Amino acid sequence: MRALTVASTLSMVLTGCAQPAATPQQAPASPAPEKFSIAIFPDTQYAADSYPEVFEAQGKWVAENKESRRIAYGIHTGDVVDESDQEDQWSNAKKAMAPLDGTVPYIVGVGNHDMDAMPDGGDPKKDRDADAFNENFPVSKFSDLPSFGGSLPAGKNDNSFHTFRAGGTDWLVLTLKYAPTDEEIAWGNEVISDHPRHQVMLATHGYQKGTEKDKVGKQLWSELVSKHKNISFVFSGHYHTQGVIEEEGDQGNTVYQVQADYQESDERDPNSYLRMMEFDPVANTVSVQTYSPYLKKNLTDDENQFTIDGVDFMPAA
Repeated sequence: MRALTVASTLSMVLTGCAQPAATPQQAPASPAPEKFSIAIFPDTQYAADSYPEVFEAQGKWVAENKESRRIAYGIHTGDVVDESDQEDQWSNAKKAMAPLDGTVPYIVGVGNHDMDAMPDGGDPKKDRDADAFNENFPVSKFSDLPSFGGSLPAGKNDNSFHTFRAGGTDWLVLTLKYAPTDEEIAWGNEVISDHPRHQVMLATHGYQKGTEKDKVGKQLWSELVSKHKNISFVFSGHYHTQGVIEEEGDQGNTVYQVQADYQESDERDPNSYLRMMEFDPVANTVSVQTYSPYLKKNLTDDENQFTIDGVDFMPAA
């Protein structure tokens, strides 16, 4: 009888009894976008010339700390070398940046000291050759990167752009040569317009001195930077100082213009500092640190260690 009862019960379960409705499964929440960092190399000209050990320490440190600091990209804002006709300076620069190859993708801007006709006379609007720069940092060095987008002139690395995804945002980093021409500015406008879903970082060598734009910066602001709602950052060097300008563009977006330069011809140590910028899409902040891997020391004054609040991050498409 016991066996019959069990069998009968099982038959009822299988054929007659209504089953309780399944509880709908909620889709798992999307993970919060992670923090990431950008390493900024400003004005390494005297390091490449006289203090290669500090430049080498920078490149090595960035490569070794890629994972711990979540370094998504490296940006050199120009003046890689002091004298563009000195091959030993280019050799020092290439050796210093070599640890990043295949480890941390990076982009390099052309400063006035990197141009063939500069700084010993010449008009940067007319004398635009950068043959030495292109021999040592050719477009072929970067064109195989998945992030490489294009360059101007074709086949050269004078101006270029890369794209990458970090912190839940699609980013575009654009470099424009020192004192860009009308043609180069027009190309930059076209690149940005072609990538409306990318948040843009512009790197150009000369733009502002501390908290004041120079002549080039004013032109770039009016003819390029202020026009695009997806530009959020401008990085520059050139002047031996530091500063930040927060300014509203024509379409209501805030543009953070950040300048830093630690060059010094007669002293080793100021040349050893680089900028680390940590982006936090959850807190809507960018935290800036200034660090010397050679000295293992931070600059902690207000101009060199600070946090930018209220940054809007565009979600990836």
